[in-house]
Amino acid sequence: MINDENRRSDARVGWRCASCGDLIRGVEDGWVEWLACIDSKGNTQLQGLRLVHNQSASPRAASEYGCQYDPLKEFWNGESVVEGLPLERFVGTDGLMMLLSMFSQDELPRDQLLELAKRVQIPGYELTHELFHQAIARGAFTPSIADGYYLQAEMWGLFQWMEQEAKSV
Repeated sequence: MINDENRRSDARVGWRCASCGDLIRGVEDGWVEWLACIDSKGNTQLQGLRLVHNQSASPRAASEYGCQYDPLKEFWNGESVVEGLPLERFVGTDGLMMLLSMFSQDELPRDQLLELAKRVQIPGYELTHELFHQAIARGAFTPSIADGYYLQAEMWGLFQWMEQEAKSV
């Protein structure tokens, strides 16, 4: 179920699909998935966390699995099982709690979880995180906290810098 809080979280524009690169326009169109396998010691190992279109919203809907992992291919390639949840489960305050719970389990790679958390919880991050690298490389910007961790004011500053750059061309 999509509540009002989830709709507010989605008001930004959308998210980039890790599979096809197209825009996931609404929270109801997204799917978060990962791969589970057993390591050499018999422990469950999770990897490959990514945000993609769900089957019905995928521009690749003609293919059997759309933008999502192909479960048979993943099983034969690495004996992995595909797991996932709707994007809706990761946005808003309940989504933040879900992400924190996943952090506490320490099963998925921390860097992948952190990036997903920033993408779905921080307004403006999805629109700006790739552009920050460009601005930093040009010497136009230095993050206050650390690379990959940008304040809201810095995101707005990036938009202003981009406008200046566009006017100067």
